[in-house]
Amino acid sequence: MVQQIRRGQVLLAHPLLEDDNFQRGVILIADHDHQGTVGFVLNDATEYLLPDALKGDWPTLPLHIGGPVDQDSLFFLHCRPDIIPGSHSIDGFLHWGGEYEVMQSALRNGQLPSGHIRFFAGYSGWSPGQLEAEIDEGSWAIIPGSTVNCLSYQKDLYQALKGQLPPDFRLWSNAPTEPQLN
Repeated sequence: MVQQIRRGQVLLAHPLLEDDNFQRGVILIADHDHQGTVGFVLNDATEYLLPDALKGDWPTLPLHIGGPVDQDSLFFLHCRPDIIPGSHSIDGFLHWGGEYEVMQSALRNGQLPSGHIRFFAGYSGWSPGQLEAEIDEGSWAIIPGSTVNCLSYQKDLYQALKGQLPPDFRLWSNAPTEPQLN
């Protein structure tokens, strides 16, 4: 059964998914087309703040891991396309990317509030058909009608959303992170 993947959807990793990059991961789909899929892990925080990772004058905002691809690059989600031109709409409210210098300047001068933007090192990416195959094999569940606040970090986001998992996933949702140790 092929499920329709769309921008703005949230994916939850199968509780027993063994890929360290996505273990108990919550992924926002930022783009999906014939060239593949781009997403950002919403529940993988780092101990770093922007000034720790970037040169220049940056506010002390947290840096998150968006996925295993291109972790040397900075990506950002925001809700201010009126301030950051060149961004890509995800769902009409949420956007990603845009003009870097304009964003940095707006942050510095207070025009862009910190609660309106979130930063990621790297992203999650799938080639055409790859994510659909992973969903069909049961590695991911699409959460319907999700109301996840993608601009703020919630440590227990996976736990908060696991009640929306399909019935066959729920059976495993309380499994230990490393079941082989039991």
